[in-house]
Amino acid sequence: MAGNKKSGVSAGNGSIVIGGNVQGSNIVMGNNNKVSNQTINIAPLFEVVYRAVDEKSSLASADKVDVKAELQEIQTALEKPVPDEGFLARRFRNIKRMAPDIVEVAFETLKNPLGGVAELIKRVAKRMAEEANT
Repeated sequence: MAGNKKSGVSAGNGSIVIGGNVQGSNIVMGNNNKVSNQTINIAPLFEVVYRAVDEKSSLASADKVDVKAELQEIQTALEKPVPDEGFLARRFRNIKRMAPDIVEVAFETLKNPLGGVAELIKRVAKRMAEEANT
């Protein structure tokens, strides 16, 4: 039997002893376990939003470049383990000043990818209907 004289904890064969602060740690027990950090690939979600920017005919090309740069900053921030909420809010406010409907598409796409695509399709259909009436 192994012992830890400092803490008075002892463990037998096959036992686990955890010491110190384990808050925020992954603890896995059992045989043949696999642990992996799962990440979400958000690049395809942003492609939907970039497409919405490209298709927005009322947005000047210089503004499209600015909106895409802000979106890239947002994407980079969201890929970090702990995104800065204040930073993200400022980026979204900047986009909202230039293209409020793009912010809506971005929010919908990031919250629910299929909902974002549906929102984009709805907006394109609306624009096409408006163009057909002129």
